[in-house]
Amino acid sequence: MATRKVNESLTRVGPGTPMGRLLREYWLPVMRSQRLAEPGGAPVTVELLGEKYVLFRGADGRVGCFDEACPHRGASLALARNEDCALRCIYHGWKFDVSGKVLDTPSEPEDGGRFASRVKLKHHPVVEAGGIVWVWLGGTDREPNAFPEFPFTKLPAEQIFATVALVDCNWLQGVEADIDSAHVSLLHETEARNGPLRDLLDDTAPRDEIDEQPYGLRYAAIRSLSSGDALVRVKPFAMPWYTVVPELPTGDRLWHAWVPVDDHRTIMWYLWWNDEKPVDPSYFAGQFGLDLDRINPDNIREGYTRENAWGQDRAAMTDGRSFSGIRGLVLQDVAVQESMGPIVDRTIENPGKSDRGIVRARRYLLDALDAHANGATPPGLGPDADYGKVRSANVVVPDGTDWRDLVS
Repeated sequence: MATRKVNESLTRVGPGTPMGRLLREYWLPVMRSQRLAEPGGAPVTVELLGEKYVLFRGADGRVGCFDEACPHRGASLALARNEDCALRCIYHGWKFDVSGKVLDTPSEPEDGGRFASRVKLKHHPVVEAGGIVWVWLGGTDREPNAFPEFPFTKLPAEQIFATVALVDCNWLQGVEADIDSAHVSLLHETEARNGPLRDLLDDTAPRDEIDEQPYGLRYAAIRSLSSGDALVRVKPFAMPWYTVVPELPTGDRLWHAWVPVDDHRTIMWYLWWNDEKPVDPSYFAGQFGLDLDRINPDNIREGYTRENAWGQDRAAMTDGRSFSGIRGLVLQDVAVQESMGPIVDRTIENPGKSDRGIVRARRYLLDALDAHANGATPPGLGPDADYGKVRSANVVVPDGTDWRDLVS
């Protein structure tokens, strides 16, 4: 159980909030690069941490990110003309290049560019990697912190398959769901029984062992198998909102991120990658109950909401075809997280032993808030934080063996 003050500290992400200030130190995966596929195309708006931005791809392929409001009179730059490698506001024609430089202010008297040089446009560093557009919002007068080079960020496109869902709840509900190993054997029981996760059903009450890492925390969910061995699923939690699900028999790994739009909405990333070979999207779709011919890859939960109970089929629950009645792991996760409300009231919880990992994560985030407030380097941003080592594992451990001896 958390106090109301703790709940507020962990969940509120807007400008000026302690968590909002901390999260702005990290790079944010914002959208699939394909949303900005066309050079010179229309700008795309996005809301992050309670503030609005506009992204665009210039004629040379570079991507720019500005505050949505034009610095002249506040008109939306989503309406701007995309000219060469710059946006020109349609209100008074002010023009800004990808780097944020003010190129033209035609509504002002000609003065050799002196007025334009004094205009401050809030622009933000952008990196494209792994088929994702990433943005750093830590301030236009600062050098960005180091980019998190996850293993997939250096792979060719065919070895990555990325999708996004827009979830109507606070970001921490998603992070905590990812950390929670116990729900996999229950909420996802039907999918586990019929797929490669069936061994998880041998033990529905795993115990967690948790190690601190330079990037965050490493969780080991340990289940007793009927054979007498232990099944250990190692899942990292990398600051501030990343997890990597243990690999499937194909060698595919699943990367999750939970990026706050605001206090009540979240960008949820489902990204598969394989270090050695192309990813098969149809395999992913089969595991997660998605129709590749119909889904919107930029919002894979589209059409399933609280109003239609996220597509829950009560008949399938009654006749034993589905434990949850909801099709696929993605919608099951979305449903339970949104069902808690925009921000779950953690003061009424009754956490048990299976929630030890979640309690540890909350304490870890609170400690990160304190460190940041006191001028220390938050976890995951120090020189020893190597995001290339953020990897999962799935191992069967003989009795008497420490899983750490089998997992690098």
